[in-house]
Parts: sequence; structure tokens; C-alpha cells
Amino acid sequence: MKDASDSTRKFYAAEQAPFMAEHGTPGVVGTYGSYQWLSMYERDMSELLSQCPQSVLGKYIAVTSIDGGALKLTEDEKAQGWWTSDQARFYHAICWSGHEYREDWKIAYSPRITSIHGLPNETHDECCAGFDEWYVFEQPCPPSEMEVFVNWGGFRLYDAHYQEWIDRLFAQLERLSAESYIADGTVLTFATRNASLFQNVIQSFAANPQPPIPH
Repeated sequence: MKDASDSTRKFYAAEQAPFMAEHGTPGVVGTYGSYQWLSMYERDMSELLSQCPQSVLGKYIAVTSIDGGALKLTEDEKAQGWWTSDQARFYHAICWSGHEYREDWKIAYSPRITSIHGLPNETHDECCAGFDEWYVFEQPCPPSEMEVFVNWGGFRLYDAHYQEWIDRLFAQLERLSAESYIADGTVLTFATRNASLFQNVIQSFAANPQPPIPH
């Protein structure tokens, strides 16, 4: 497993290196409609929140995946204002049978975020093991069904093989009027329509580069 992990890390490092060298960015960047996005290998959600707390502070989060499944709210989280709804489920798209649902696949919505501490990436052991996905909103988000994308192995915004999924992701972001999207899966993905926030994220990670992966 370690050999496979090292091989995967080296593959994504080599894949992103030419773009990073040419553009001086901490990963691969791009645009889609009103959104700008950044994709980085060997980075995680906790680093993003630590380096750029403004990505979530004062805002609202909808968690569509934690370690590939639903966030199970604790009693403390419910008391703090986190909630779920039967009208707000996430699903996987399956080309041969439409959408896959499960009874417990409910989106977890946060209250207004006042601290980067005490969020699921710190309070749930399963978080940041990979396949975590958050949508960030400037205003409380009404309950709605959402497709989850982070659980597609190898999903990367710069890989044309996933263009159909990429199109659906950004259509969903536009439909929901989400400010940002954070996905910690095969790579760390950050997308936002907030231009100043995007520049802050780029500058923060550029100032704290990822150590090189040995060949």
C-alpha cells in the first residue's frame, strides 16, 4: 500500500510540475464560468483552513462527503446549530441507472462559522482521511439535493477525461450560488467565485511550498 501511495504521489507531482514551473503557482489553476479553481497534490483541507481561514469564516458550510460518506452529526454539533433535512440529500450519478441514493446520505449544514476550530476536519476522525467535500455559502443555504463528486477516484479539474463531471459540478455551483467548493480527494481542489479570496489562497500556498517528493 505504501508503494502504491508513493507511486500515486509521484504521478500527481510529475503531472502538475510543468504547469507550476511555467506559471509560478502552487498547483494547477484554471477558470470555469465565474469560478476560478486551484488543484494541488499532497495538500489537505486542514492546511487550507489554517492558511486561509477567510475561506469559511463568517460563512456557511454544506458537507456532502466525509471519508466518502455522510457526516454523522454529534449532539454537540446539533446544539451548535448544525442540521440535516430529509429534503437535502446527496447522491452519486450512475450513468446506467440514474442516481444512487442511500437512506443516510443527508447533507450536513452548518451555522454561521465563527472559528476554523471545532469543524468536522478536527472533530471527526474519519475526516481528512480523504474524500471530503464542502460547499461554502455567504448566506444560509436552503435544503437541496446535491451530486457528490469527490468520490470519483482520480477526479481532477484539469483532466479532460472527467469533463462531463466537471461540467455538472460547476453547473451545480452556479445553481446553488455557492461561493466556494473544497474537495479533499485524489488532490485538494478549491474553487471560488470570490476573486480576492482566490488570490489570497494562491499567495498563501505559494509562500508555503510543498516539499519536493523524492524521485
